[in-house]
Amino acid sequence: MNTRIAIAGISERDIDLLLLEEFQASAPFLEWFVAQALGQNVHLGRCVTVARSVTHSTGESDLELTFSTDDGTRTRVMIENKVTAGLQPRQAQRYFDRGTEYVARSRCSTFYTVIIAPSRYFGESGASKGFGSRVTYEQILAWFEDAKDLGERRNYKTALLKAAIEKGTLGYQPEEDAPTTCFWRSYWRLALAHAPELEMAEPKSKPSRAGFIYFRPPVLPRGIDIVHKFRFGYVDLQLRGMGKRLNEVRAVLGPCLETDMTVETAAKSAAIRISVPKLNSSMIMTQQEHAAVVGIEAANRLLAWFRVHQEVWIHYIREAQPLVQASGPVSGGPAACPGR
Repeated sequence: MNTRIAIAGISERDIDLLLLEEFQASAPFLEWFVAQALGQNVHLGRCVTVARSVTHSTGESDLELTFSTDDGTRTRVMIENKVTAGLQPRQAQRYFDRGTEYVARSRCSTFYTVIIAPSRYFGESGASKGFGSRVTYEQILAWFEDAKDLGERRNYKTALLKAAIEKGTLGYQPEEDAPTTCFWRSYWRLALAHAPELEMAEPKSKPSRAGFIYFRPPVLPRGIDIVHKFRFGYVDLQLRGMGKRLNEVRAVLGPCLETDMTVETAAKSAAIRISVPKLNSSMIMTQQEHAAVVGIEAANRLLAWFRVHQEVWIHYIREAQPLVQASGPVSGGPAACPGR
């Protein structure tokens, strides 16, 4: 009896990595994929490079494959992967521009652009959204279902693809905004360099109004987030569900606050807040990198601050939780802040 596999929160990155593994490890899959994308009569030679998330001045390729023949002729296959997110403006054209520049710089002799997505993504017309060709998740799923030598690994790979196909039936996200997405990825690289402890998740496509960057490092207890609200110019350590209990939060954590920290309401949450410079996601990062680093360092300070004082909060929650749920007064006092 096969083990049931449940996969929630499927993302494009999951499919990227599945394909990257198969391109590198499975010659039959790679041969099949090239035939599906480019035609049965296309022979590219030996695959010499497989790469994910290749950044270029014209944008980013989700996956790139480089092939070489015995006479040294090189071919680049550039792949865009979509689960639900809409295409960025001119995204297919920018893939073509990228390939043209590769040829101009002698990185390859020719190139192909391919988009992969659930079949629903392409609509009734079956068009390739401006890319040279397309391969559907359903085609890839059928290959794995028919593969004879995968053993139990087949169950995981097919479950992953089925989860992605199912997510694709839920509709599309707002159209991606290229400058905003570029801003987020630049911010992510800064966060990795200056505060890896924050464990910022790698961003994918972002609409123009995406203005809150969440940090959820595993050391934070459930119900607590750090959020850089860069359009407004502050970083919050949010305590979910405490927005109507600010006086209690101030009584418990107020004595522990540093001079530039305040307690504020953030929707239904209470927030320990630090003011930082505002950022504009439509501007390039090089024009505001210092301000971004200030925000990242503030987020890291909040993380370090909470780790020092978390026992105060945990003590309060243990004592007050039944009364919080009943909206009654809190008995007893908070634990003392370390170093106070």
